[in-house]
Amino acid sequence: MATETTYKLAEPIRKTCDLFRLLAGHEVLGLAPAEIAKGLEVAPSWVSVNLPAIAATTGFVERIDGTNRWRLGVPFVRIATTVSTNLSQARRQLDEISQRYAVPL
Repeated sequence: MATETTYKLAEPIRKTCDLFRLLAGHEVLGLAPAEIAKGLEVAPSWVSVNLPAIAATTGFVERIDGTNRWRLGVPFVRIATTVSTNLSQARRQLDEISQRYAVPL
């Protein structure tokens, strides 16, 4: 009988991943620190300490100019765009192969 391996993820890493999921879909207006704290169920101090640190070290989040709102940063979105582009290319290749096999003998 096969057993599934369970992994324990460190809490700071899990919270950071939750942050990225929370910010997804808010690219234009972003989210205010209070909204982020509530959405992640963390203290506002977590937001005020960690978002600037993540922005400065990775660029994966950014503060929207002239506001105190945050969104996913350009490097993070570029990763998503690269994945999407590669999947689209693979889909085109599979469609081409499928079309060749679809021709009856």
